[in-house]
Amino acid sequence: MFAGLFDEFFGVPTHPFAVHAPIVLLPIAAVVAVVFALRSDWRERASWGMTAGVFALAAMLFVAKESGEAAQNAQNVFGNVDRHSELGEQTFVITLVWLVVTAGLFVRDRQIRSAPATSLSAGAVTPSKDPVALGLSILAAVIAIAATIWLIRTGHAGAESRWKLG
Repeated sequence: MFAGLFDEFFGVPTHPFAVHAPIVLLPIAAVVAVVFALRSDWRERASWGMTAGVFALAAMLFVAKESGEAAQNAQNVFGNVDRHSELGEQTFVITLVWLVVTAGLFVRDRQIRSAPATSLSAGAVTPSKDPVALGLSILAAVIAIAATIWLIRTGHAGAESRWKLG
């Protein structure tokens, strides 16, 4: 798709460079997603940041995935990386689902905040009390945990293919 773009970075295959940022940042973002599910007041103030962060993670995973495919096509890999490649694709897709849910949560929080003011005694819904926002927040946290697990599995499969771990 992007021939040559993901092959090398300063003469070294891009893939080893591209994987390090998501390896560090995705688990941190997953912890934040869990905190947001538990602390709706924090989510209300920073849901735009979470959406932007998950978007950045998806972009980083895209670069890691594409650079891995470029290394595989260039025969610049060691061992059988089929399982690693398959898990990498799955991690990317899980992260895209996380992005969609996080963006939906951001939109839902904004809809509630911009709704006409109604007194709380009349049953007004606030972002912290909205069952849809709560459900999306919990779903985002679960998907974030799944993405972290898949990222670990992907890295382990890559390490096994590279260093023949038992």
